Amino acid sequence: MLRIESYITPIILSYVDKYIKNLKPEDSQVSLWGGDAVFNNLDLRLDVLEQELRLPFSFVNGHIHELRIHVPWTKLTSEPIIITINTIECILKLKGTEGGSESSSQSGGGGKGGEGRRRQRRHDLEAPTSYIQGLINRIINNVCIVCNNVILKYVEDDIVLSINVKTLEFRSVDGNWTPAFIDLTAEDLTLRNLATLTDLTVCLDKRNASGKIEPLPGYPPARHHPPPPTY
Repeated sequence: MLRIESYITPIILSYVDKYIKNLKPEDSQVSLWGGDAVFNNLDLRLDVLEQELRLPFSFVNGHIHELRIHVPWTKLTSEPIIITINTIECILKLKGTEGGSESSSQSGGGGKGGEGRRRQRRHDLEAPTSYIQGLINRIINNVCIVCNNVILKYVEDDIVLSINVKTLEFRSVDGNWTPAFIDLTAEDLTLRNLATLTDLTVCLDKRNASGKIEPLPGYPPARHHPPPPTY
């Protein structure tokens, strides 16, 4: 195994493990060494999301249908690592409500224990040389994240506000805001990332006594975009 792989693989898995509750990084290394890893039916660490995003909402639930990681080992210095999420759904409530606070306390595993495991994995590695560290930074700075079928639901009593996004993409760009594999230099130390969002739908629905969601009069029903086909 190339030396750079022994550094990049734990870094990727530690970042994913930070936000995913039921991921076993030790079972994923072999797949990543082959260039691709696929995970299904993952639960998000709700407490970590709340700490990172600092929103006036609590996460009641968070789920990922499929997570794909593609690592172009032979072209790491010219092509980005691509993390693709196919269908991610989160349910939110205002902070202080019973449902949100309870779910956050039950999300577990994302606090001191999870952070301790991530630090231990990084500590087990030999300290990289300055050249290797620079290469690692360049690779991490160019990671591309693609989310297909993003579903956000805000629930308040019997009202459900849904936001659906077909595609949300985060990619590194150059000084002209053109997608590119960038390399920070002494002349330009600014790291730029472009977020691209396509096909956004906002729906206002109502839950009946049985919990079934029905569209309010005059509003279109919530629609979910099917995930793209996988090969």
